[in-house]
Amino acid sequence: MQLRARTFLFAIIGSVCLFSFSACKKDFSQDKPFAPVYTPTIYIGSQNQFLYAFDPANGQKKWEYFAGSNIHSSPLVMGDYVYVTSENGFIHKLDAKTGTLVKRIAVGGTLQSTPYGEMKGKDGNDYIYIGTGSSNSLIAYDVTADSVEWTFTTGDNVFSSPTIYDTLVVVGSNDGKVYGINKFTGVKGWEFQTGGPVISSPTVNAAGYVYVGSNDYNLYCLHVVDGTQKWQFATNGLVQSSPISYGGNAIFGSNDGNIYCVDTATAIARWKVKTSDRVNSSPTFWTKQDESSSVQVVLVGSYDYKMYAINILDGSIRWSFPTKAIITSSPLVFNDKVYFGSFDKYLYCARPDNGDLIWKQNINGLIECSPAVDNLNKKSIYTSSISGNSIY
Repeated sequence: MQLRARTFLFAIIGSVCLFSFSACKKDFSQDKPFAPVYTPTIYIGSQNQFLYAFDPANGQKKWEYFAGSNIHSSPLVMGDYVYVTSENGFIHKLDAKTGTLVKRIAVGGTLQSTPYGEMKGKDGNDYIYIGTGSSNSLIAYDVTADSVEWTFTTGDNVFSSPTIYDTLVVVGSNDGKVYGINKFTGVKGWEFQTGGPVISSPTVNAAGYVYVGSNDYNLYCLHVVDGTQKWQFATNGLVQSSPISYGGNAIFGSNDGNIYCVDTATAIARWKVKTSDRVNSSPTFWTKQDESSSVQVVLVGSYDYKMYAINILDGSIRWSFPTKAIITSSPLVFNDKVYFGSFDKYLYCARPDNGDLIWKQNINGLIECSPAVDNLNKKSIYTSSISGNSIY
């Protein structure tokens, strides 16, 4: 009788518990979790074999990627991916937001040339054009099809970074030549012989003129259609800085320590600014205009450890920012801030109007290359000013 009573009691308790759990069961939302929020990113490589991603507003590190070899060239942001080359002959394709490796592309040779990207090129595919050392070639790589489209061989290393104008890829070589190559076929359209290796990266303006420096101490202006010379401008040192074309001026540095501004119509110097050492950094420009004032400055680094801001109109120095080592990195301007690296292992962010420091980050490695930015516009391509433009 007692056993039967206990069984009956347990049955009642069990029913109550089941009823309680059923009554108290929550109906949870089937909504998906919030998607991650992504913000713009600054990328910089180093000779410590790492690529870093930083928040451009405050310098906070987002992620880092170990490439396994020194990084001499600037990153390329194209669509959802960032591409960086390493000295041992690989292009590393990474997820731009997370730094996750998508693919390592074996190109071969020594890679010091900054790649040039083209979205929706031939057949609607995305392409990378890159020069190689030791294998002495320019390569067109179809990143959509994951295959080499063509290879063009020069007579020496290609450390110059290519640029594109219409159907031509324009690039320099250590064989002393500047080449115009059909971007679809890899067939040479023209070549121009200088008197020394061409490490400077060419820029082409909207009027169809190529500006490029040579180790023969000259800056050249060429017709992009056929490679014929319009003029040359002599300096007193190697011209390895890559020029920019801005407002009818070609602006560039020389190993004679000067930053030059040359009238593109007459080949006459408008002004030059003397620094204390060679200038291999490539310039970029920043402008700001409001109701009360207008500022136009060119920004460029020097081996004298300083970043300079020079008034474009008259060549006067607006400010200079001292670091603790040489600057070969070309500055990047984004959202009214200027970013640049130094051999003192710091990435700097400063105000372009007065040079005041906003933040700096020690990445524990020499910074030879220039920063690139991802502003989350996936229809655009971003790289540094290495080939004469800050944004393509």
